[in-house]
This record gives sequence, C-alpha cells and structure tokens, in this order.
Amino acid sequence: MRNVRPRRRRSWTPDGAPSGGDMGDGIERATGPAGDTYRRPPGGDLVWIHRAPETDVDALSALLSRLRAEDDGLDFIVTGSGPDMPDLSLQVAAPPDSAAGARAFLDKWDPSLLVWMRGRFLSSVLNETDHRHIPRLLVEADAAALGSMRKSWLGGGPRSSVRGFHHVLAADAEAVARLRRAGLDDSKIELSGVLDEGAIPRPGNERLRAGLATTLGGRPVWFAPGVEPEEIPLIGEAHRKAIRHAHRLLLVVGPKTSESGPALAELLDALGFPAALRSEGFDPTEECKAIIADDPDEIGTWYRLAPITFMGGSVGSGSTRSPLEPAALGSAVLHGPSTGIWEPAFRRLKRAGASRQAASAAELGARVVEMLAPDSTAALAHAAWQEISSGAIVTNRVMELIRDTLDTAGA
Repeated sequence: MRNVRPRRRRSWTPDGAPSGGDMGDGIERATGPAGDTYRRPPGGDLVWIHRAPETDVDALSALLSRLRAEDDGLDFIVTGSGPDMPDLSLQVAAPPDSAAGARAFLDKWDPSLLVWMRGRFLSSVLNETDHRHIPRLLVEADAAALGSMRKSWLGGGPRSSVRGFHHVLAADAEAVARLRRAGLDDSKIELSGVLDEGAIPRPGNERLRAGLATTLGGRPVWFAPGVEPEEIPLIGEAHRKAIRHAHRLLLVVGPKTSESGPALAELLDALGFPAALRSEGFDPTEECKAIIADDPDEIGTWYRLAPITFMGGSVGSGSTRSPLEPAALGSAVLHGPSTGIWEPAFRRLKRAGASRQAASAAELGARVVEMLAPDSTAALAHAAWQEISSGAIVTNRVMELIRDTLDTAGA
C-alpha cells in the first residue's frame, strides 16, 4: 500500500463546476449532461481520461475500479466516443479544439492529470493543459491514430502535442517509431500493448446464492441475460431440444429491461414453458422449466449459479451485455452471431477458445447439452479466466504511472 499524500480540497456544484464547499450533507456532487447525479467523496484528485472509439470499455472500467479501490480520493471524468461506461466515472462532452473551448473546459473541471488514449490529438486542448502545468500521459498510442508525424510543425501541431506527454505507452512498434520521429525522448516511451483487462465481476448476494442453490438441489441451469422478445422463440425451442437430454434443466431468462419481464413470460408460456417472475417472489420449483430473473440486482448471483450463460441480444440486434461479465465469474459463454458493441470482447474469448457460438435453435440446444458436461464448462471457464487475467500487466503499468505522476505533481 503506497503512502497517500494529502490532497487538495475539491468541491462541486450541481452543474459540475468547482466551488468552495459541499451541498450541505458532506457529499459533493457533479451532474452530467443527462441530469444524472454523480456522487464523489470530498477532496481528492480528479483524473481526466479522453478515450478513443476503439477503447475497450471493460478494460477501462477495470482500470478505474482498481484505482478507486486503492485510493478513494481519486475521481474520474471521461470524454470521447464509445459505449456508455459503468457508474465509475462522470461522462462529459469533450471540449472543442479551440483555445476558448479548452479554457472553459479546464476552468470548469480543473483536472489534476490527463490520460489521453490512442491519439487523434486536440492540439488547442493539449496546449492549454501544458499552459496550466497539468501533467498528461498517452496510453495505447496507436500508429494509425498518431498519423505520419513526418511533417515539420512550428508549434501547436501533432509533433508539439506528442512532446508534451510525460510518458507514453505504445500499442505497437510502428507507434514507437512515429513517436521517435515526433521528437519524443526514448526515456518516455514504452512498448506495452493495449489495455486488455476484462470485466469487473458483478456483485452477488451470497445468502441469496446459497438459498437458490439449495432450492435448485443440483439442477442444471443455463442463464440468458439481456434477452430481447424476438429471441424467445429461438431460445425456447433450443431449451425444448436440450431438456430431451437433461430433463431437469432450468432456463433462467433475464430480460433486457425489467419492464419487459411480463412480456417474456407470456412468450415462454405460449411455447409451453410457464415462467414465473422473480420480482414477484417466485423460486423455481422442480416442475418449473423456466423462470424470469427480472431483478437486475440478481444478475451477478445467476452468473455464479449457472455453469452456462447465453448472451441475450446475440441472436437479435446485438449482445446487450459484455461476455466478460459471466466469464469473470466462471460461467461458460455461449452466444449467437450478433456481438454488437462488445465485438472486441467476444473476439478475445474466441481467440482463447473460451466461448461457443450457435446461430440456430437446433445448434443452440446442442451447444447447451454439450456444455452441460462439467469438463466442457470447466475447460471454457478456465480458458476465459486465463485470457481475462493476461491483460493485467498493461493495466498495472498504467496504474503505476497515474499514481507516480500524481504524487510527483503534488510533491
């Protein structure tokens, strides 16, 4: 555990602008563009992260979670494009690339550190951070995002932007070459690869898990979270085929939204699988072949109970959840062809031999039966865990750089 240095007081008004105190209850707040209230502890450092469209949301979320676990005086704002982040940071609009826009943004947020990802620099913004002596790091420096770096710039361009970074982690060897051409000293460059950490394990209620495990009495279970209504016929038919081989098999369906739970129950009932709602207090009886887990707080519990998770949305408009969620909790991943915004995570698991795909009801049913064998699910779960764990080296290095840079700046 590192020594935590005294941190300067930072408070927030309801619109996110710095102020001189809290809001009367000892909890400081910032409110995002959509009006959602974000709570943060009093004082501490604010780290601004500007992500790229290619940034792995799971990896970035894991980084923020681990940083906050080590030091609850840290808080984060995230700018840039990509899927929504979990509630670990306040997502705000990036400043316009102009001197006035940069000044307004930095006046409002006053970050202690900037972590820029990939490249595609906003030169006016970076120049203003330098003018205010805000240290900055470049992570996942990518050759394509950096550009050629061949043209000589007199100031304010990409070469000047690169030279202002305190340290750079490069994603590939070509990025290293381009950074050198831009005039960045070798002592500031590391070839590290990209953040590739994996999902934060979702919390689960151990008392609930133990109670459900007793109720299930060893019944095999497969869990389908984030299911869309149009997927129910395929999932239901797959379940029908699977229970011919495992007659005690229970299907647990998590709807994409809690409000759609009753509609999914009606669809399953029409297929011959009456499905009670967990939100109404129903536990699966021995006669019950399907149940609707419509309480989002139970998702982590069902990941822990089900040896197989089928990713809802993956035979619809696109997977509604990251496959790294169940993988992080030891549930083997099964999915359809529509990976959606989580395609990089699915690609990782496929590369590691840690998931299985099915495109039809017959194939899905066969995959479920195949994966009910304990050795099959154990092999997939182990491969997934190894893949998720392998990316921790880069995350550890980013954490170290953030901590050391903040400590140096505050010394």
